Amino acid sequence: MKLRFLLPCFLCMASINALAKGDISGKVLHKDSGEPLDFVNVQLFNAKTGKPLPIGTNTDENGVFSIKGVADGKYIVRISNLGSVPQEREANVAGGNIDLGAIKLAEDSKMLQEVTVEGIRSQMRFELDRKVFAVDANIAAAGQSASELLESIPSVEVDQDGEVSLRGNSSVTVWINGKESGLTADNRAQILEQIPAETIDRIEVITNPSAKYSPEGTAGIINIVLKKDRKAGYYGSAEVSANSRGGGNISGNINFNSSKIDAFAGLGFRMRRNTGGSKMNRVFLDEDGEPNGLFTRSEGKSPNRGRNFFARLGFTYHITDNDDIGLSGFGMFGKRKSNSNTLYTSNIPDNWLSNEDYSHEDGDMRGMHAELNYTHKWNDNHTLDVIVGYNHWGGPSQRYNSEKILYSNQESYKYQEQNMDMSTNSWETKIDYTNKLNEWLKFEAGFNGNYSHENSPTDYYVCMVKLPPVDYDDYKIYPMVDEDDSVQAYGYFNRFIYNNNISALYTTFGGKIDKFSFSAGLRAEAWQIKTRSLGFGQTEADVTPFKKNNFALFPSLFLSYSLPHDNEMQINYTRRIRRPWGRQLNSFHDITDPTNVSYGNPELQPQYSNSFELNYLKSWTFHMLSFSAYIRTTSDMMNRISYLDNDVMYSTWANIANEVNSGCEIVSKNSFWNRLDLTTTVNLYNNHISAWNYDFLSESGSLIPLSGKKQNSFAWSARMMANVKLPWSISMQATGNYNSKMLSAQGSRQGGWSVDLGFRRAFGPWSISLNCRDLFDSRRFKSTTNGPDYTQHNERWRGGRTVRLTVKFSFGNMNAKPDKRGDGEPMDGSGYESGMEG
Repeated sequence: MKLRFLLPCFLCMASINALAKGDISGKVLHKDSGEPLDFVNVQLFNAKTGKPLPIGTNTDENGVFSIKGVADGKYIVRISNLGSVPQEREANVAGGNIDLGAIKLAEDSKMLQEVTVEGIRSQMRFELDRKVFAVDANIAAAGQSASELLESIPSVEVDQDGEVSLRGNSSVTVWINGKESGLTADNRAQILEQIPAETIDRIEVITNPSAKYSPEGTAGIINIVLKKDRKAGYYGSAEVSANSRGGGNISGNINFNSSKIDAFAGLGFRMRRNTGGSKMNRVFLDEDGEPNGLFTRSEGKSPNRGRNFFARLGFTYHITDNDDIGLSGFGMFGKRKSNSNTLYTSNIPDNWLSNEDYSHEDGDMRGMHAELNYTHKWNDNHTLDVIVGYNHWGGPSQRYNSEKILYSNQESYKYQEQNMDMSTNSWETKIDYTNKLNEWLKFEAGFNGNYSHENSPTDYYVCMVKLPPVDYDDYKIYPMVDEDDSVQAYGYFNRFIYNNNISALYTTFGGKIDKFSFSAGLRAEAWQIKTRSLGFGQTEADVTPFKKNNFALFPSLFLSYSLPHDNEMQINYTRRIRRPWGRQLNSFHDITDPTNVSYGNPELQPQYSNSFELNYLKSWTFHMLSFSAYIRTTSDMMNRISYLDNDVMYSTWANIANEVNSGCEIVSKNSFWNRLDLTTTVNLYNNHISAWNYDFLSESGSLIPLSGKKQNSFAWSARMMANVKLPWSISMQATGNYNSKMLSAQGSRQGGWSVDLGFRRAFGPWSISLNCRDLFDSRRFKSTTNGPDYTQHNERWRGGRTVRLTVKFSFGNMNAKPDKRGDGEPMDGSGYESGMEG
């Protein structure tokens, strides 16, 4: 009887022991500075045979690693990183978790001379709530700008105007070092074009941020983190490059860090040259929707060039072991020039037959960001961060436009001059308090404020001349006649004043219980938009401002669970917003294009979205799979709308429909034979737009009704990046990209593809890179716009195939006194944290 009772108990206990598992965790630090090391490889070996097991992981940005669900047994944990002496630790898993504590890696002086020759650093680190891309590991980044660099990031697109989109959605927020830093939709493209990729440490893509962060941008946040290392000693690099289009750059960075002071500085000069172009074919339709034989067409090219300086400077003073104060900033100034020659043709009765347009634009770009920050640490889990920043961006621009207009019975010449001086000033404030109360509960609270003011006066001068055009600096322009003969177009004078003040309070609670993690947050934002559009001779007192006060709550919820065998899963929800920006609200009419007049809509309202996302992450020693499924509902969608009035196209913005976006993103990363790293990203998404109606009051005073039927569209994109170690210590990187056709409310964007190729060879502290952007000269942007009485096809491109040669030299002395503080600043002050909290 006793035996019959004991036997099942014995078998049950044996089964439980056979299934017993535990987690192995630890933290990897730099031996000299105590700085946490990210992207470090952690792998398990069989303690008896010494053979590697298909179980491992990488450290996050805080140097932390965790291998989940390891079966009971004896193991050797090997920690290795390029340029460091590997470390090994014994781990005996017996039904419980093991914390290996801090593991310090020392630099291998011999290997440091060979590291860039022998290895390809992992370019991407995957976490459930974000993807992190290391810029130094991207061969194609050599000599590029931030705008060009973003084109190589999976799921990110940059169009011919430098506008950024994420997963096919242009409503994305771009930050620098975890803050807006003065970037707006008005100036973002120009600023990103001037930041050298050499100054960037990494790029973070967060598709569904928590309530701790700004809800602006329904597609998510792209955070550009500038270099700010904290290894002890002094070190830096210098880089020079030139490309096949006559452009190039030269830059240098240096860091000095000690136990009391961390300082950094950087200076770069960049010269840009490229040639863009455009084609347009507008076909007019009869009452049955068939072409009636009338058309308007254009074809042109536009050489562009520019030059700018970019500078960074900053320091952090460690007042005590628990208190830091820092002052830092970056700025840029430069010039840009563009010329265009466009020929318009038309067969519309009683209209011109051709209009040959020559234009030249000169512009200055001046901007800076400065910030003062203070950090107090009661301990590693209890901190207070305070940041105050000031931003200024702007600069004058002039556009000279000459037209040779041919009618059936005469020829005339027209001269236009447009002057604009944009100035945007803003203050940013961030106060973040964090307290990890215990192992299963963490509390965060804070205040964010952003207060901006934009003042953009624009005026026009027009005159009719009889003089023929003259050649000047690769473009044609009509000579200006006497000043008395030029007439200021008072009706087109505009001074746009735009204030946008946002104040926000947030709180989040999160924690971890065994394998389950959670985070819930709520953000309350109050903001006021105030605009004035002044005509010629008017003052602010003469115009009643358009003013609106808003208040909204933005909740977030993240639930995560760690499954056995390095599987992780997360479900999250956030509410987000897309606010209209300055140019979308400005009623000023831009008439520089004789076939298309564009203007803003002061009545444009923000659009809100609710975003749900399911993330899954599975990792092996040499392979990784990431899967994200999402659905996003949007109300009062903002969309660019076009209509015809007296054969002239007008374009503006309006809230026209509701939208539902759903899709999935699949990313796989594979290493083969220690020679090939292959990263593949596939995006599948479906877009549903509800039926809509909108009535426009045209310039001629007539009411123009526009409408659209409900529609569903499926689109997909794929990107593959291959890093290959070739003979003779050469590294190669090839990237292919494809985007399918995508429908919009009033038309579609056609599909496209491109291929980039790069090679790198290192010689000790020197390295040489040879890159070709757009290898097959295929990067073109095509779109179709449909209306009740027309169909218009557009094609635009810029740059084209570009070959770039870059030489880089790295230097440094790592023998300075180590930093006693150890952990350093996570994420270079961006405020982001690793893990699953979003």
